[in-house]
Amino acid sequence: MVRPELEEAVERVRTGRIASSTEATFFALDKMLQALAEGGVGEFAELALRLTRARPTSALLVNATRELVREVAEHRGEPLEEIAERARRKVEELKGRIRSAIEASAAVAERRIEPGDTLLTTSYSLFVKQVVRNVLERGRDVRVVVTESRPGGEGLRMASELSSMGCDVTLVVDSAVRYVMKGVDKVLLSAECVTANGAVVNKVGSSQIALAAHEARVRVFVVTTSMKFSPETVVGELVEIPEADASEVRELLRKKGLEGVKVKAPLFDVTPPEYIDAIITERGLMAPSFAMMAVRDLYGWPPKLLPLEEALRDLMKGGG
Repeated sequence: MVRPELEEAVERVRTGRIASSTEATFFALDKMLQALAEGGVGEFAELALRLTRARPTSALLVNATRELVREVAEHRGEPLEEIAERARRKVEELKGRIRSAIEASAAVAERRIEPGDTLLTTSYSLFVKQVVRNVLERGRDVRVVVTESRPGGEGLRMASELSSMGCDVTLVVDSAVRYVMKGVDKVLLSAECVTANGAVVNKVGSSQIALAAHEARVRVFVVTTSMKFSPETVVGELVEIPEADASEVRELLRKKGLEGVKVKAPLFDVTPPEYIDAIITERGLMAPSFAMMAVRDLYGWPPKLLPLEEALRDLMKGGG
């Protein structure tokens, strides 16, 4: 059984209350360490299973968890204190690699931004934020248009933090994307997941932004890390799209006497590769059509993967 305080962590990840995929991954890894140290290998495995199922779109969370699980499984016969210490070091290594990837990807992406550019982005992304920070630090003035990014409204946080960096920021409602696109020079998106065929899973609304940009001949760049490439999608495994907590919307409907109205609030959508000009990672810039080769280089061919759910169930049986 997962303790109530850790159950709350699962809900935070599941309902998108932690907007950034990177932040959600760091949060989940820390909670896994807590479960391991306080509840043993069995609770660690159960929590890891629940967390990865809570945000199946997050390839970063799945890939990082896979590495952590491998570390725990390889040393499961050791005393718990030693396993927990090995896991802690592994998590610190993973976080360091991700932070380095943010810096490296942003360094590649910033070279695509010209002085005076108007950029459009959505949701909250540490990768996109770092690109804008780099551009401003180089003395290149840019303007950024940020969508509200409902459900969740993560664009408000993004707009506020970019503004505090001295950037000229405009917040627009999601439905105004096509209207403002005529004044946009480049679109910067991040990713929850990059599939083997080059499609990108990101905050819902990203696909309509890319479609509007395609129509207006505005280039779309996805700034991410190779750790968000999903090897599972090579064999056709589909990425499930979770839904946000829609209780606030339902309460609004109830107050208006519209309780019979259904509410659907998907957190993410899928942008086809033909609407993406380039995917930018710490390894450089690539066309979406090269995603399959990137997965091959990262994981071998066919991809050699630890079966995550199988490994977690095995650890749950062993307890400890």
